[in-house]
Formats: sequence, structure tokens, C-alpha cells
Amino acid sequence: MNFLHRMSAGLVLGALGFSQALAQGFPQRPIQLIVPVSAGGGTDVMARAVGQKVGELLGQPVVVENKTGAGGNIGTEYVAKAKADGYTLLFSPSTIATNVAVYRKLPYDLLKDFQTVALVGQTDVALVVHASVKAANVKEFVELARSKAGALNYGSAGTGSSQHLTAEYFNQLANTRSNHIPYKGQSQAMNDLVGGQLDYMFSPLQNALPFIKQGRIRVLAVAAKQRHRELPQTPTLIESGYPGAEVSNWFALYAPASTPPAVVKSLHAAYTKVLKQPETKAKLEGMGFDIVYASPDEATDFMRSELVRWSRVAAHAGIKAE
Repeated sequence: MNFLHRMSAGLVLGALGFSQALAQGFPQRPIQLIVPVSAGGGTDVMARAVGQKVGELLGQPVVVENKTGAGGNIGTEYVAKAKADGYTLLFSPSTIATNVAVYRKLPYDLLKDFQTVALVGQTDVALVVHASVKAANVKEFVELARSKAGALNYGSAGTGSSQHLTAEYFNQLANTRSNHIPYKGQSQAMNDLVGGQLDYMFSPLQNALPFIKQGRIRVLAVAAKQRHRELPQTPTLIESGYPGAEVSNWFALYAPASTPPAVVKSLHAAYTKVLKQPETKAKLEGMGFDIVYASPDEATDFMRSELVRWSRVAAHAGIKAE
């Protein structure tokens, strides 16, 4: 991700907005932070860890509420229709962009109904295989997949999920074809990969790393611009001959579209200040996250680019979510 470890000039404006909003008395009551996926996963963990610190900084608690269902669309719709005053926010993973690519109809317009407040973090995505798969690197894996066209099984968190789209994106880059097995969540798919019911999957690294370290699955590459600090011997897909194969599971904060600019700037500045705290950075990195700094405009531009990419991948592969 181009924003990783980069401070934006927009933070100066954010600091000004922070002061303006505080002068206007924001916030005067608790902030409701909607997480559109289940409790306990990476999105929920990050939302709570950062939200608690932001609440301490602002002097009002940030209360996380999980509103799940319909691939994250129920919680997302709830915030889209909430009062635009800064007291109801959305903390969403990158599925907010992939959902636009795969759902025929959504109860909200992502670009019209939301204001991106901040990109907050990301996790690298890794190509991992079961120990029985006879491939020691990406080259051998691609040769195996081509020799057994449609025979290798890969899992995902569900039809149209980011894992599904990433696997199909790689299939398009590598000119391979495999059999998709959708699950009702990332953890179920990972359990079956570890158990040998699946051959491979593209997994957020934080979910795969414990099993990699135990030797129960094997990592062939990370879909990132550079090698991961926890896996310095593992090449990237770019190094393995696939330029442009950079994918991350990212997390962002959103407000309803007409939220006052001073409030948006205040929230952006508060999140940025918390993310710069050494203890917050150490805690998140220890859990496998990387911190991202970007202005609201930069975050929106990045989200637009993701919408374009995944819409193309979904259209090419004929992927539609129910």
C-alpha cells in the first residue's frame, strides 16, 4: 500500500480541524463505532484497540458495536442512514470495496453516502498451501496448478469475499484455474486448509502466521511490495514474477457523507495521533497489523482505485455474491 508508514501533509489540516471541533464542543457524548463483521476477528480487534485510545484522547468513550450480516452490508447501511454528526461511525475492512464489485444491488452508495475519515491499518496477504502440496515456491505452484487445471481446491471466507477475489486475481495473472470452496468465514477455511481438505488459499497473514510457524501449512509468497518482517526468507509475488500482485487486507474509518468537515478533521487527527503513539504501534504490529497514515482525500482516492481493480476482477471471473 502506497500510504504505509507515510505522513501526509493533510495531517496539518487535520490538526487544525481537531482544534476547531474541540472548540465547538465535539464530542459531547459517546461515539458509536459500528463494526460490520463478527467480534473477535482482525477488524474488531483493531477497532477496539484504537477506539479505546481515541476515546481517552477525546474525553468521550468510543463504543464498538458489531452489526453483522449480508457480508457486512447490514452494518454499513446502518451508518449510511445515520445522522451525519460524527457520533455514528463505521470501521470496515476492505470488503467495503469488494462488496461493491460483487453485489448486484446495495442499500447504499459507497461513494455518495460516506466520507472516508482515515485509513487506519492493513495486514499483508499470503499465499499458503497445505504441507502435502508438492510445490516449494510460486513457480512450482503455478506449474502444478496448470498441470491439474481446475483440480486444486482453494478456500475463502465466502463467495465474493476478498480471499475469493484475490485468488481469482492471481489466477488471471498466472493463467491458472482452480476450484473455489466458499466458507462462512475465514477461520473455517483456515481450519480445513490446516486439516488438508483444501490445497491452498490467500489468507491475511495474521491468521496464517501461527500455523506457518507450527509447520502445519507452508507459505510460498506474500502479496506485498516488500517482504514481511516476520517472514524475511519468504519472497513477494512481485519477486516471484508477478508485477502488480500487491494485495492487502486494509481497514478504514468512515462517517456519513455530510458530516461537518471540522468533525471529520478532528476524528482524523485523533486517530492519527493515537496511531503514532509508540505503545499503540507496538501493540498493533505485535498482532500482525501495519499502521497506515493518509489524509481523508488520499484514503478516498485509494478506495476508488480498489473499487476499479476488484470490479474488473469480479467481472472477468463472473463473481456475484448472493
